[in-house]
Amino acid sequence: MNELRRDAITGRGVIVVPGRSARPNEHAASPSAAANDAGCPFCAGNETTTPPELAAIGPPGRMANAPGWFVRTIPNKFPTVSDQPPASEGRPTGTADRFERAHAFGYHEVVIASPTHTPLLPFLPPEQMVRVVRMCRDRVRHLSSLAPVGSVTLFENEGPESGGSLWHPHLQLVTVPGRTPALEEEMQGAQRFCETAGATCAFEEVARAELAERTRVVFASAQFLGYAPFASAAPYEVRILPIRHGASLGGLADADIEPLARDLSAVLRALLTLLPGASYNLVARAPVGPSAETGRYHWHLDVIPRLVRPDGFDLGSGLAVNTVPPEVAAEALRTELGAKR
Repeated sequence: MNELRRDAITGRGVIVVPGRSARPNEHAASPSAAANDAGCPFCAGNETTTPPELAAIGPPGRMANAPGWFVRTIPNKFPTVSDQPPASEGRPTGTADRFERAHAFGYHEVVIASPTHTPLLPFLPPEQMVRVVRMCRDRVRHLSSLAPVGSVTLFENEGPESGGSLWHPHLQLVTVPGRTPALEEEMQGAQRFCETAGATCAFEEVARAELAERTRVVFASAQFLGYAPFASAAPYEVRILPIRHGASLGGLADADIEPLARDLSAVLRALLTLLPGASYNLVARAPVGPSAETGRYHWHLDVIPRLVRPDGFDLGSGLAVNTVPPEVAAEALRTELGAKR
């Protein structure tokens, strides 16, 4: 049965249409990662082809911008935002405010997850994945301390359908002075939810409901809960929510780094086992500001497979169409995780 579902926090609508999964080529996987690393700027030994590094994890005594590193962070060579402040400060300009424009100030960094071209992120050795999570946590923390940063978006683009341009495993961080629309939508929705329900955290209330129903739970560990959201906008979408409340990945405790690395790797491996070569995006949002403004936000990682291109209805209506019910996706992922763990 086709269903119109709404996200409990944001209010966004999704139409779940199981019957459309029979359409040809809908879940066609993208090609496997290219093994050829010739000329890849992110491979060890090519450090001089990238901007100078901002941070690195490596053995003691390793020189900056030289081989020998485990994880390396650099400025993006083709940034979405500019870290050069505008020549003059002031309000956005435009003609009677109808064509508003302003300087796109911010920081855009790349976290190179491995000195080698393969394997993909979820297939890195456990100790390497721990280093990657630690670096991401530390970079979110650092960028959040800068001004004027209002939010940090951490993401991975894996595969051609994700918008990714290089196979080498890497993640990116982009900041903007205010809050991105997606973050603002979540924060406002969480505020409304709490005021209506008399709750202290909307995300934890939803997590409790998911645990009570169980049908969409993918895994539950002592530190994190993974589930397919009730109003998943994409087939096999998974949200990884920390049990410990916090507004930002930058506040992740040292003790939770290894569990997050383990759980995230396991979910991504299960996804790519079920759908070999699938493209996906990994996203985490972090608001910056006093706790009075950000305290009700609960950070999370969203794994969003890119299996179906939106069509005219999706784009024209603003309603996503999901051809795999979250309950079905969760069961498949749960089964795969159980087989591997």
